Amino acid sequence: MLLDIRDTVADYAELIARVVGVDVEVVDAGLNRLAGTGLYASGVGENIRAAGETYRHVMRIRRSFVMETPREHFICTRCQGRGLCRETLSISTPIIDGGDVLGVIGLGCSTDEDRARVLAHKDVYVQFIERCAEFILHKLHDHADLLRARSFLDIMLRILEINSRGIVIFNAKGGISYLNDIARRDLGLKGGGLPTDVQFKRTGESFSDLEEFVVTARNRKHTLMGQMTPLAPSDYHFAAVFTFESLPRMADRVSSLGDSLSGVENLIGRSPAMLQLKDQIRRIAGSTSTVLVTGESGTGKELVARAIHFSSPRSQEPFVSVNCMALNPGVLESELFGHEKGSFTGAVAMRRGRFEQASGGTLFLDEVGELTPELQVKLLRVLQERRFERVGGSEEIEVDIRIVAATNKDLMPLVQAGTFREDLYYRLNVVHIPIPPLRERREDIPLLVAHFAEKAAKENGIPPKTFSTEALNHLSGYEWPGNIRQLQNVVERCLVLVPGDVITLEDLPAEIRDEEAQFKSAVDLLPVQLDLADTLERIEAALIRRALVRADFVQAKAAELLGISKSLMQYKLKKYSITGH
Repeated sequence: MLLDIRDTVADYAELIARVVGVDVEVVDAGLNRLAGTGLYASGVGENIRAAGETYRHVMRIRRSFVMETPREHFICTRCQGRGLCRETLSISTPIIDGGDVLGVIGLGCSTDEDRARVLAHKDVYVQFIERCAEFILHKLHDHADLLRARSFLDIMLRILEINSRGIVIFNAKGGISYLNDIARRDLGLKGGGLPTDVQFKRTGESFSDLEEFVVTARNRKHTLMGQMTPLAPSDYHFAAVFTFESLPRMADRVSSLGDSLSGVENLIGRSPAMLQLKDQIRRIAGSTSTVLVTGESGTGKELVARAIHFSSPRSQEPFVSVNCMALNPGVLESELFGHEKGSFTGAVAMRRGRFEQASGGTLFLDEVGELTPELQVKLLRVLQERRFERVGGSEEIEVDIRIVAATNKDLMPLVQAGTFREDLYYRLNVVHIPIPPLRERREDIPLLVAHFAEKAAKENGIPPKTFSTEALNHLSGYEWPGNIRQLQNVVERCLVLVPGDVITLEDLPAEIRDEEAQFKSAVDLLPVQLDLADTLERIEAALIRRALVRADFVQAKAAELLGISKSLMQYKLKKYSITGH
Protein backbone atom coordinates (compact mmCIF):
# COMPACT_ATOMS: atom_id res chain seq x y z
CA MET A 1 0.00 0.00 0.00
CA LEU A 2 2.85 2.43 0.74
CA LEU A 3 3.95 1.97 -2.86
CA ASP A 4 0.84 3.92 -3.92
CA ILE A 5 2.14 7.05 -2.17
CA ARG A 6 5.81 6.62 -3.00
CA ASP A 7 6.28 10.31 -3.88
CA THR A 8 4.80 11.39 -0.55
CA VAL A 9 6.98 8.89 1.31
CA ALA A 10 10.06 10.24 -0.51
CA ASP A 11 9.08 13.81 0.42
CA TYR A 12 8.84 12.89 4.10
CA ALA A 13 12.17 11.06 3.99
CA GLU A 14 13.88 14.13 2.54
CA LEU A 15 12.17 16.43 5.03
CA ILE A 16 13.11 14.30 8.02
CA ALA A 17 16.73 13.94 6.86
CA ARG A 18 17.08 17.66 6.22
CA VAL A 19 15.92 18.52 9.71
CA VAL A 20 17.53 15.81 11.86
CA GLY A 21 20.78 15.77 9.87
CA VAL A 22 21.14 11.99 9.43
CA ASP A 23 20.19 9.51 6.72
CA VAL A 24 16.62 8.16 6.47
CA GLU A 25 15.00 5.27 4.61
CA VAL A 26 11.47 3.92 4.35
CA VAL A 27 10.68 0.30 3.46
CA ASP A 28 7.36 -1.47 2.94
CA ALA A 29 6.22 -4.72 4.55
CA GLY A 30 8.09 -6.70 1.91
CA LEU A 31 11.35 -4.82 2.73
CA ASN A 32 11.34 -2.94 -0.57
CA ARG A 33 13.14 0.38 -0.14
CA LEU A 34 10.61 3.05 -1.21
CA ALA A 35 12.69 6.10 -0.26
CA GLY A 36 16.17 6.84 0.99
CA THR A 37 18.64 9.68 1.54
CA GLY A 38 22.42 9.77 1.79
CA LEU A 39 23.79 6.25 2.18
CA TYR A 40 20.42 4.76 1.23
CA ALA A 41 19.64 6.94 -1.80
CA SER A 42 21.35 4.76 -4.40
CA GLY A 43 19.39 1.70 -3.30
CA VAL A 44 15.86 3.07 -3.71
CA GLY A 45 13.73 0.43 -5.42
CA GLU A 46 15.84 -2.48 -4.19
CA ASN A 47 14.71 -5.25 -1.87
CA ILE A 48 16.79 -5.43 1.33
CA ARG A 49 15.68 -8.80 2.72
CA ALA A 50 19.30 -9.90 3.05
CA ALA A 51 20.11 -6.95 5.33
CA GLY A 52 16.74 -6.30 6.93
CA GLU A 53 16.93 -8.17 10.25
CA THR A 54 16.34 -5.05 12.35
CA TYR A 55 13.23 -4.12 10.35
CA ARG A 56 11.87 -7.67 10.62
CA HIS A 57 12.30 -7.41 14.37
CA VAL A 58 10.46 -4.06 14.49
CA MET A 59 7.57 -5.46 12.44
CA ARG A 60 7.34 -8.41 14.83
CA ILE A 61 7.33 -6.37 18.05
CA ARG A 62 5.17 -3.63 16.45
CA ARG A 63 6.90 -0.75 18.25
CA SER A 64 9.90 1.56 17.83
CA PHE A 65 13.33 0.10 18.44
CA VAL A 66 16.67 1.85 19.06
CA MET A 67 19.71 -0.12 17.93
CA GLU A 68 22.56 1.36 19.99
CA THR A 69 25.23 -1.23 19.07
CA PRO A 70 24.94 -2.16 15.40
CA ARG A 71 26.94 -5.25 14.35
CA GLU A 72 27.29 -6.32 18.03
CA HIS A 73 23.60 -6.79 18.90
CA PHE A 74 22.29 -10.34 18.73
CA ILE A 75 19.78 -9.32 16.01
CA CYS A 76 22.68 -8.35 13.75
CA THR A 77 24.32 -11.76 13.96
CA ARG A 78 21.77 -13.10 11.48
CA CYS A 79 22.21 -10.20 9.01
CA GLN A 80 24.05 -11.09 5.79
CA GLY A 81 25.18 -7.45 5.38
CA ARG A 82 26.73 -7.21 8.83
CA GLY A 83 30.27 -6.89 7.55
CA LEU A 84 29.42 -3.96 5.27
CA CYS A 85 27.26 -2.07 7.78
CA ARG A 86 28.40 1.53 8.42
CA GLU A 87 25.72 2.47 10.94
CA THR A 88 26.71 3.61 14.44
CA LEU A 89 23.12 3.85 15.68
CA SER A 90 19.64 3.40 14.22
CA ILE A 91 16.05 4.15 15.17
CA SER A 92 13.29 2.13 13.50
CA THR A 93 9.56 2.80 13.75
CA PRO A 94 6.78 0.66 12.26
CA ILE A 95 3.98 2.20 10.16
CA ILE A 96 0.87 0.46 11.52
CA ASP A 97 -2.66 0.61 10.12
CA GLY A 98 -4.98 -1.17 12.52
CA GLY A 99 -3.75 -4.74 12.69
CA ASP A 100 -1.39 -4.46 9.71
CA VAL A 101 2.26 -3.37 9.65
CA LEU A 102 2.68 -1.52 6.36
CA GLY A 103 6.39 -0.76 6.60
CA VAL A 104 9.18 0.83 8.65
CA ILE A 105 10.84 4.25 8.87
CA GLY A 106 14.54 3.93 9.64
CA LEU A 107 16.88 6.68 10.82
CA GLY A 108 20.57 5.78 10.64
CA CYS A 109 23.70 7.50 12.01
CA SER A 110 26.99 6.88 10.23
CA THR A 111 29.38 8.85 12.49
CA ASP A 112 30.13 8.82 16.20
CA GLU A 113 29.25 12.52 16.37
CA ASP A 114 25.76 11.92 14.95
CA ARG A 115 25.34 8.91 17.24
CA ALA A 116 26.12 10.98 20.34
CA ARG A 117 23.77 13.76 19.28
CA VAL A 118 20.82 11.46 18.57
CA LEU A 119 21.45 9.25 21.58
CA ALA A 120 21.42 12.27 23.90
CA HIS A 121 17.83 13.05 22.82
CA LYS A 122 16.65 9.64 21.63
CA ASP A 123 13.20 9.97 23.21
CA VAL A 124 12.57 13.16 21.22
CA TYR A 125 13.72 11.51 18.00
CA VAL A 126 11.60 8.42 18.62
CA GLN A 127 8.50 10.52 19.26
CA PHE A 128 9.28 12.57 16.17
CA ILE A 129 9.61 9.54 13.86
CA GLU A 130 6.48 7.95 15.34
CA ARG A 131 4.58 11.13 14.55
CA CYS A 132 5.97 11.02 11.02
CA ALA A 133 4.73 7.45 10.68
CA GLU A 134 1.25 8.63 11.69
CA PHE A 135 1.35 11.40 9.12
CA ILE A 136 2.36 9.04 6.33
CA LEU A 137 -0.57 6.86 7.30
CA HIS A 138 -2.92 9.84 6.92
CA LYS A 139 -2.13 9.90 3.19
CA LEU A 140 -3.66 6.51 2.82
CA HIS A 141 -6.88 7.63 4.50
CA ASP A 142 -7.63 11.13 3.47
CA HIS A 143 -5.86 13.79 1.39
CA ALA A 144 -7.21 16.70 3.44
CA ASP A 145 -5.87 15.13 6.63
CA LEU A 146 -2.50 14.86 4.94
CA LEU A 147 -2.37 18.60 4.24
CA ARG A 148 -3.03 19.43 7.88
CA ALA A 149 -0.56 16.80 9.05
CA ARG A 150 2.19 18.16 6.83
CA SER A 151 1.51 21.70 7.99
CA PHE A 152 1.79 20.76 11.64
CA LEU A 153 4.72 18.49 10.91
CA ASP A 154 6.46 21.52 9.44
CA ILE A 155 5.76 23.45 12.63
CA MET A 156 7.01 20.60 14.80
CA LEU A 157 10.24 20.28 12.83
CA ARG A 158 10.96 23.96 13.22
CA ILE A 159 10.19 23.99 16.93
CA LEU A 160 12.69 21.17 17.43
CA GLU A 161 15.31 23.82 16.51
CA ILE A 162 17.65 21.24 15.06
CA ASN A 163 18.55 23.60 12.20
CA SER A 164 20.39 26.94 12.36
CA ARG A 165 17.72 29.25 10.97
CA GLY A 166 15.68 31.86 12.74
CA ILE A 167 12.01 30.86 12.94
CA VAL A 168 8.93 33.03 13.55
CA ILE A 169 5.39 31.57 13.47
CA PHE A 170 2.41 33.91 12.99
CA ASN A 171 -1.22 33.51 13.98
CA ALA A 172 -4.20 34.33 11.76
CA LYS A 173 -4.13 38.02 12.78
CA GLY A 174 -0.45 38.46 11.99
CA GLY A 175 0.69 38.30 15.60
CA ILE A 176 3.61 36.14 16.68
CA SER A 177 2.75 32.72 18.14
CA TYR A 178 6.30 31.46 18.49
CA LEU A 179 9.92 32.41 17.75
CA ASN A 180 13.06 30.42 18.46
CA ASP A 181 16.23 31.55 20.23
CA ILE A 182 18.04 32.33 16.96
CA ALA A 183 15.23 34.69 15.92
CA ARG A 184 15.29 36.39 19.33
CA ARG A 185 19.04 36.86 19.10
CA ASP A 186 19.17 38.20 15.54
CA LEU A 187 16.21 40.53 16.12
CA GLY A 188 17.58 41.79 19.44
CA LEU A 189 14.55 40.52 21.40
CA LYS A 190 15.69 39.67 24.90
CA GLY A 191 13.67 37.96 27.63
CA GLY A 192 10.69 35.64 27.43
CA GLY A 193 7.22 36.45 26.21
CA LEU A 194 6.09 37.20 22.69
CA PRO A 195 6.80 40.66 21.20
CA THR A 196 3.88 42.66 19.84
CA ASP A 197 5.72 45.42 17.94
CA VAL A 198 7.51 43.41 15.21
CA GLN A 199 6.75 44.27 11.57
CA PHE A 200 7.83 42.32 8.47
CA LYS A 201 7.95 43.90 5.01
CA ARG A 202 9.11 42.47 1.68
CA THR A 203 11.50 44.66 -0.33
CA GLY A 204 11.06 42.82 -3.64
CA GLU A 205 14.74 41.77 -3.75
CA SER A 206 15.86 38.15 -3.64
CA PHE A 207 19.05 36.07 -3.38
CA SER A 208 19.09 32.43 -4.44
CA ASP A 209 15.96 30.88 -2.90
CA LEU A 210 15.52 33.63 -0.30
CA GLU A 211 13.54 36.88 -0.31
CA GLU A 212 14.65 40.08 1.38
CA PHE A 213 12.61 41.41 4.30
CA VAL A 214 13.00 44.55 6.37
CA VAL A 215 12.01 43.64 9.93
CA THR A 216 11.31 46.38 12.46
CA ALA A 217 11.60 45.22 16.07
CA ARG A 218 11.60 47.61 19.03
CA ASN A 219 12.36 50.63 16.85
CA ARG A 220 15.31 48.93 15.16
CA LYS A 221 15.39 47.78 11.55
CA HIS A 222 16.99 44.54 10.39
CA THR A 223 17.51 43.37 6.83
CA LEU A 224 17.04 39.61 6.63
CA MET A 225 16.97 37.01 3.87
CA GLY A 226 14.30 34.36 4.37
CA GLN A 227 11.06 32.70 3.31
CA MET A 228 7.47 33.43 4.37
CA THR A 229 5.33 30.31 3.95
CA PRO A 230 1.54 30.13 4.50
CA LEU A 231 0.44 27.00 6.36
CA ALA A 232 -2.56 25.44 4.62
CA PRO A 233 -4.91 24.49 6.04
CA SER A 234 -4.17 26.81 8.97
CA ASP A 235 -5.73 27.50 12.33
CA TYR A 236 -5.74 30.64 14.46
CA HIS A 237 -2.38 29.99 16.15
CA PHE A 238 -0.47 28.67 13.14
CA ALA A 239 -1.17 30.60 9.94
CA ALA A 240 2.30 31.31 8.48
CA VAL A 241 5.94 30.62 9.25
CA PHE A 242 8.93 32.88 8.50
CA THR A 243 12.35 31.22 8.38
CA PHE A 244 15.47 33.27 7.83
CA GLU A 245 19.22 32.92 7.64
CA SER A 246 21.29 34.33 10.49
CA LEU A 247 23.93 36.83 9.33
CA PRO A 248 26.95 34.49 9.76
CA ARG A 249 25.15 31.69 7.85
CA MET A 250 24.07 34.10 5.12
CA ALA A 251 27.64 35.31 4.77
CA ASP A 252 28.78 31.70 4.53
CA ARG A 253 26.31 31.12 1.67
CA VAL A 254 27.63 34.18 -0.14
CA SER A 255 31.23 33.19 0.53
CA SER A 256 30.66 29.59 -0.58
CA LEU A 257 29.66 30.83 -4.00
CA GLY A 258 33.22 32.12 -4.37
CA ASP A 259 34.47 33.73 -7.51
CA SER A 260 31.81 32.00 -9.60
CA LEU A 261 29.57 34.93 -8.77
CA SER A 262 31.37 37.96 -10.12
CA GLY A 263 28.26 39.80 -11.26
CA VAL A 264 25.76 41.84 -9.28
CA GLU A 265 25.31 38.92 -6.85
CA ASN A 266 28.89 39.44 -5.63
CA LEU A 267 28.16 42.97 -4.40
CA ILE A 268 27.29 42.45 -0.76
CA GLY A 269 24.69 44.82 0.62
CA ARG A 270 20.94 45.35 0.84
CA SER A 271 20.80 49.03 1.82
CA PRO A 272 18.75 51.38 -0.38
CA ALA A 273 21.98 52.81 -1.80
CA MET A 274 23.25 49.35 -2.78
CA LEU A 275 19.91 48.25 -4.20
CA GLN A 276 19.92 51.35 -6.38
CA LEU A 277 23.51 50.63 -7.47
CA LYS A 278 22.67 47.03 -8.39
CA ASP A 279 19.59 48.11 -10.30
CA GLN A 280 21.65 50.61 -12.29
CA ILE A 281 24.23 47.93 -13.12
CA ARG A 282 21.53 45.55 -14.34
CA ARG A 283 20.03 48.25 -16.55
CA ILE A 284 23.28 49.22 -18.29
CA ALA A 285 24.99 45.81 -18.40
CA GLY A 286 23.48 44.84 -21.73
CA SER A 287 24.68 47.96 -23.55
CA THR A 288 28.11 48.74 -24.98
CA SER A 289 28.25 52.28 -23.57
CA THR A 290 31.39 53.51 -21.84
CA VAL A 291 30.97 53.75 -18.08
CA LEU A 292 32.61 56.08 -15.55
CA VAL A 293 32.62 54.69 -11.99
CA THR A 294 33.36 57.22 -9.26
CA GLY A 295 33.81 56.83 -5.54
CA GLU A 296 36.20 57.27 -2.65
CA SER A 297 39.17 54.98 -2.24
CA GLY A 298 38.21 51.60 -0.87
CA THR A 299 34.57 51.63 -2.00
CA GLY A 300 34.99 48.75 -4.46
CA LYS A 301 35.16 50.38 -7.89
CA GLU A 302 36.79 47.35 -9.51
CA LEU A 303 34.12 45.06 -8.03
CA VAL A 304 31.49 47.25 -9.70
CA ALA A 305 33.39 47.12 -12.99
CA ARG A 306 33.52 43.32 -12.76
CA ALA A 307 29.81 43.20 -11.97
CA ILE A 308 29.08 45.21 -15.12
CA HIS A 309 31.24 42.88 -17.21
CA PHE A 310 29.97 39.58 -15.80
CA SER A 311 26.35 40.73 -16.06
CA SER A 312 26.79 41.62 -19.72
CA PRO A 313 26.78 39.62 -22.97
CA ARG A 314 30.60 39.91 -22.84
CA SER A 315 30.81 37.85 -19.64
CA GLN A 316 32.57 34.93 -21.37
CA GLU A 317 35.21 37.23 -22.86
CA PRO A 318 38.27 38.73 -21.07
CA PHE A 319 38.04 41.26 -18.25
CA VAL A 320 41.34 43.15 -18.22
CA SER A 321 42.28 45.66 -15.52
CA VAL A 322 45.03 48.29 -15.41
CA ASN A 323 45.81 50.90 -12.75
CA CYS A 324 46.82 54.11 -14.49
CA MET A 325 48.50 55.46 -11.35
CA ALA A 326 50.67 52.41 -10.68
CA LEU A 327 52.93 52.86 -13.74
CA ASN A 328 54.99 55.78 -15.05
CA PRO A 329 53.69 57.34 -18.30
CA GLY A 330 56.22 55.62 -20.59
CA VAL A 331 55.55 52.17 -19.21
CA LEU A 332 51.79 52.80 -19.10
CA GLU A 333 51.67 53.64 -22.83
CA SER A 334 53.34 50.35 -23.69
CA GLU A 335 51.13 48.53 -21.19
CA LEU A 336 47.95 49.90 -22.77
CA PHE A 337 48.80 49.83 -26.48
CA GLY A 338 51.59 47.26 -26.68
CA HIS A 339 54.81 47.72 -28.59
CA GLU A 340 56.70 46.41 -31.60
CA LYS A 341 60.04 44.66 -31.37
CA GLY A 342 62.89 47.18 -31.19
CA SER A 343 60.61 50.16 -30.57
CA PHE A 344 62.70 51.09 -27.49
CA THR A 345 65.59 49.75 -25.49
CA GLY A 346 64.54 46.45 -23.95
CA ALA A 347 61.75 45.78 -26.46
CA VAL A 348 63.20 42.43 -27.54
CA ALA A 349 59.88 41.11 -28.83
CA MET A 350 56.47 42.32 -29.94
CA ARG A 351 54.04 42.63 -27.06
CA ARG A 352 50.24 42.93 -27.15
CA GLY A 353 48.84 45.66 -24.94
CA ARG A 354 45.84 45.64 -22.64
CA PHE A 355 43.52 46.93 -25.35
CA GLU A 356 44.28 43.91 -27.54
CA GLN A 357 44.12 41.53 -24.60
CA ALA A 358 40.64 42.81 -23.77
CA SER A 359 39.30 42.58 -27.32
CA GLY A 360 35.77 41.19 -27.25
CA GLY A 361 35.51 41.89 -23.53
CA THR A 362 35.94 44.77 -21.10
CA LEU A 363 38.93 46.96 -20.25
CA PHE A 364 38.88 48.53 -16.78
CA LEU A 365 40.95 51.71 -16.47
CA ASP A 366 41.36 52.51 -12.79
CA GLU A 367 42.50 55.97 -11.63
CA VAL A 368 41.89 57.38 -15.11
CA GLY A 369 42.31 60.90 -13.73
CA GLU A 370 46.07 60.27 -13.54
CA LEU A 371 46.56 59.96 -17.32
CA THR A 372 49.04 62.37 -18.92
CA PRO A 373 47.77 64.74 -21.65
CA GLU A 374 49.52 62.61 -24.30
CA LEU A 375 47.84 59.40 -23.17
CA GLN A 376 44.52 61.22 -22.90
CA VAL A 377 44.73 62.02 -26.63
CA LYS A 378 45.45 58.39 -27.50
CA LEU A 379 42.65 57.11 -25.27
CA LEU A 380 40.23 59.57 -26.85
CA ARG A 381 41.01 58.17 -30.30
CA VAL A 382 40.41 54.60 -29.14
CA LEU A 383 37.06 55.63 -27.67
CA GLN A 384 36.06 57.38 -30.89
CA GLU A 385 37.38 54.92 -33.49
CA ARG A 386 38.11 51.67 -31.59
CA ARG A 387 41.52 51.51 -33.29
CA PHE A 388 45.15 52.36 -32.40
CA GLU A 389 48.79 51.58 -33.21
CA ARG A 390 51.28 49.80 -30.99
CA VAL A 391 54.24 51.82 -29.70
CA GLY A 392 56.79 51.89 -32.52
CA GLY A 393 54.30 50.49 -35.03
CA SER A 394 52.36 51.88 -37.99
CA GLU A 395 49.71 49.22 -38.47
CA GLU A 396 46.27 50.15 -37.22
CA ILE A 397 44.73 47.58 -34.91
CA GLU A 398 40.96 47.44 -34.54
CA VAL A 399 39.42 46.21 -31.30
CA ASP A 400 35.92 45.48 -30.02
CA ILE A 401 35.98 46.43 -26.36
CA ARG A 402 33.87 48.06 -23.71
CA ILE A 403 35.69 50.54 -21.50
CA VAL A 404 34.85 51.04 -17.85
CA ALA A 405 36.88 53.84 -16.26
CA ALA A 406 37.13 54.71 -12.58
CA THR A 407 38.45 57.54 -10.46
CA ASN A 408 38.33 58.75 -6.88
CA LYS A 409 38.61 62.35 -8.08
CA ASP A 410 36.05 64.85 -9.29
CA LEU A 411 37.13 65.20 -12.92
CA MET A 412 35.18 68.39 -13.67
CA PRO A 413 37.53 70.66 -11.66
CA LEU A 414 40.43 69.04 -13.55
CA VAL A 415 38.64 69.83 -16.82
CA GLN A 416 38.16 73.43 -15.73
CA ALA A 417 41.84 73.62 -14.73
CA GLY A 418 42.88 72.29 -18.14
CA THR A 419 44.64 69.17 -16.85
CA PHE A 420 41.97 66.76 -18.12
CA ARG A 421 40.55 66.97 -21.63
CA GLU A 422 36.92 68.03 -21.77
CA ASP A 423 36.17 65.92 -24.85
CA LEU A 424 37.66 62.83 -23.15
CA TYR A 425 35.62 63.54 -20.04
CA TYR A 426 32.37 63.46 -21.98
CA ARG A 427 33.45 60.35 -23.89
CA LEU A 428 34.11 58.55 -20.61
CA ASN A 429 31.10 59.90 -18.76
CA VAL A 430 28.42 58.39 -21.04
CA VAL A 431 27.03 56.41 -18.10
CA HIS A 432 28.02 57.59 -14.64
CA ILE A 433 27.86 55.18 -11.70
CA PRO A 434 28.67 56.75 -8.32
CA ILE A 435 29.48 54.30 -5.51
CA PRO A 436 28.29 55.38 -2.05
CA PRO A 437 30.88 55.46 0.73
CA LEU A 438 30.39 52.95 3.52
CA ARG A 439 29.14 55.61 5.94
CA GLU A 440 26.13 56.12 3.64
CA ARG A 441 25.18 52.43 3.67
CA ARG A 442 25.58 51.52 7.33
CA GLU A 443 22.78 48.94 7.13
CA ASP A 444 25.21 46.74 5.16
CA ILE A 445 27.97 46.74 7.80
CA PRO A 446 26.76 43.71 9.85
CA LEU A 447 26.49 41.58 6.70
CA LEU A 448 29.89 42.79 5.46
CA VAL A 449 31.46 42.06 8.85
CA ALA A 450 30.05 38.53 8.85
CA HIS A 451 31.27 37.97 5.27
CA PHE A 452 34.79 39.26 5.95
CA ALA A 453 34.99 37.30 9.22
CA GLU A 454 34.06 34.06 7.46
CA LYS A 455 36.49 34.79 4.63
CA ALA A 456 39.37 35.65 6.99
CA ALA A 457 38.76 32.53 9.07
CA LYS A 458 38.96 30.29 6.00
CA GLU A 459 42.01 32.04 4.54
CA ASN A 460 43.92 31.91 7.85
CA GLY A 461 42.82 28.41 8.80
CA ILE A 462 41.28 29.48 12.12
CA PRO A 463 37.86 28.72 13.66
CA PRO A 464 35.07 31.14 12.72
CA LYS A 465 34.30 33.94 15.18
CA THR A 466 31.40 36.31 15.69
CA PHE A 467 31.17 39.94 16.76
CA SER A 468 29.10 40.90 19.80
CA THR A 469 26.09 43.16 19.35
CA GLU A 470 27.93 46.00 21.10
CA ALA A 471 30.93 45.61 18.80
CA LEU A 472 28.69 45.52 15.70
CA ASN A 473 26.88 48.64 16.84
CA HIS A 474 30.21 50.42 17.29
CA LEU A 475 31.42 49.35 13.86
CA SER A 476 28.12 50.50 12.37
CA GLY A 477 28.53 53.95 13.90
CA TYR A 478 32.12 54.50 12.75
CA GLU A 479 32.70 56.85 9.81
CA TRP A 480 35.10 54.54 7.88
CA PRO A 481 37.27 57.03 5.95
CA GLY A 482 38.94 54.01 4.30
CA ASN A 483 35.57 52.49 3.44
CA ILE A 484 35.18 48.74 2.79
CA ARG A 485 38.91 48.18 2.48
CA GLN A 486 39.43 49.57 6.00
CA LEU A 487 36.51 47.53 7.39
CA GLN A 488 37.94 44.33 5.91
CA ASN A 489 41.34 45.14 7.42
CA VAL A 490 39.82 45.69 10.89
CA VAL A 491 37.76 42.50 10.74
CA GLU A 492 40.71 40.36 9.65
CA ARG A 493 42.93 41.91 12.33
CA CYS A 494 40.38 41.03 15.01
CA LEU A 495 39.93 37.48 13.66
CA VAL A 496 43.68 36.83 13.82
CA LEU A 497 44.53 38.56 17.12
CA VAL A 498 41.51 37.92 19.36
CA PRO A 499 41.79 34.52 21.09
CA GLY A 500 38.11 34.00 22.00
CA ASP A 501 35.15 32.94 19.86
CA VAL A 502 33.34 36.28 20.28
CA ILE A 503 34.92 39.62 19.41
CA THR A 504 33.75 42.30 21.87
CA LEU A 505 33.92 46.09 21.87
CA GLU A 506 37.13 45.94 23.92
CA ASP A 507 38.76 43.80 21.21
CA LEU A 508 38.30 46.46 18.49
CA PRO A 509 41.35 48.57 17.52
CA ALA A 510 41.85 51.67 19.66
CA GLU A 511 41.29 54.04 16.76
CA ILE A 512 37.85 52.49 16.18
CA ARG A 513 36.82 52.55 19.87
CA ASP A 514 37.96 56.11 20.56
CA GLU A 515 34.92 58.40 20.22
CA GLU A 516 36.97 61.58 19.88
CA ALA A 517 38.90 60.04 17.00
CA GLN A 518 35.63 58.90 15.42
CA PHE A 519 34.18 62.38 15.57
CA LYS A 520 37.39 63.85 14.15
CA SER A 521 37.25 61.35 11.27
CA ALA A 522 33.70 62.48 10.52
CA VAL A 523 34.76 66.14 10.44
CA ASP A 524 37.85 65.37 8.32
CA LEU A 525 35.59 63.80 5.69
CA LEU A 526 33.72 67.07 5.14
CA PRO A 527 34.58 68.79 1.82
CA VAL A 528 36.36 72.14 2.14
CA GLN A 529 33.80 73.87 -0.12
CA LEU A 530 30.85 73.38 2.25
CA ASP A 531 29.10 76.42 3.62
CA LEU A 532 28.55 76.78 7.36
CA ALA A 533 24.91 75.57 7.42
CA ASP A 534 25.71 72.45 5.41
CA THR A 535 28.78 71.74 7.54
CA LEU A 536 26.82 72.03 10.78
CA GLU A 537 24.15 69.68 9.44
CA ARG A 538 26.74 67.03 8.65
CA ILE A 539 28.29 67.38 12.09
CA GLU A 540 24.83 67.09 13.64
CA ALA A 541 24.20 63.88 11.68
CA ALA A 542 27.50 62.44 12.93
CA LEU A 543 26.57 63.30 16.54
CA ILE A 544 23.17 61.61 16.17
CA ARG A 545 24.79 58.45 14.82
CA ARG A 546 27.25 58.48 17.74
CA ALA A 547 24.37 58.82 20.22
CA LEU A 548 22.55 55.91 18.58
CA VAL A 549 25.61 53.69 18.96
CA ARG A 550 25.93 54.64 22.65
CA ALA A 551 22.23 53.93 23.15
CA ASP A 552 22.38 50.54 21.41
CA PHE A 553 20.20 52.09 18.68
CA VAL A 554 17.29 52.77 21.04
CA GLN A 555 15.95 56.08 19.75
CA ALA A 556 14.42 57.26 23.04
CA LYS A 557 17.68 56.70 24.90
CA ALA A 558 19.70 58.41 22.13
CA ALA A 559 17.36 61.42 22.29
CA GLU A 560 17.93 61.58 26.05
CA LEU A 561 21.71 61.54 25.56
CA LEU A 562 21.42 64.43 23.09
CA GLY A 563 19.02 66.36 25.30
CA ILE A 564 16.26 66.51 22.70
CA SER A 565 12.70 65.20 22.57
CA LYS A 566 11.84 61.85 21.01
CA SER A 567 9.72 63.56 18.33
CA LEU A 568 12.62 65.85 17.40
CA MET A 569 14.90 62.83 17.31
CA GLN A 570 12.57 61.08 14.88
CA TYR A 571 12.45 64.19 12.71
CA LYS A 572 16.26 64.37 12.61
CA LEU A 573 16.56 60.68 11.77
CA LYS A 574 14.19 61.13 8.85
CA LYS A 575 15.91 64.33 7.75
CA TYR A 576 19.36 62.73 7.61
CA SER A 577 18.09 59.30 6.41
CA ILE A 578 19.60 57.56 9.44
CA THR A 579 18.29 54.05 10.09
CA GLY A 580 19.15 51.23 12.52
CA HIS A 581 22.60 49.93 11.63
